[in-house]
Amino acid sequence: MPNYTFNHVHHETKNVKETVAWYKQVFQATADAPFERGGATWVQVYIGSVQVTVTDRDFSDMELGRYQGLDHFALTSDDFDATLADIERHGVSVWMGPVELENGMRIIFINGPDNVKIELMEHV
Repeated sequence: MPNYTFNHVHHETKNVKETVAWYKQVFQATADAPFERGGATWVQVYIGSVQVTVTDRDFSDMELGRYQGLDHFALTSDDFDATLADIERHGVSVWMGPVELENGMRIIFINGPDNVKIELMEHV
């Protein structure tokens, strides 16, 4: 039976340069050099061990909200209070939260570039 590991999240955007800069600013992400493929710009962005592939291929717009299909991606922070301070300092729009769950975990949903929902969470 095959084994699977997580590989990446793919973020389609209108402006690759601005989107990559946002991930670098908010999450101290690193990025590979941009390359062209199929008439689009591609950049591999790394938030810790999480890879976000950013491209500017043709697409249609979506509204931020709850919908069927892939809803968001989540990142675990080892310092939730510092994470909250960082998103506030960078003026990041909060979609929901912060919320403390019954198990003591804290979560917040932020609005990333192009209305990508990102959950930030703390394990207890």
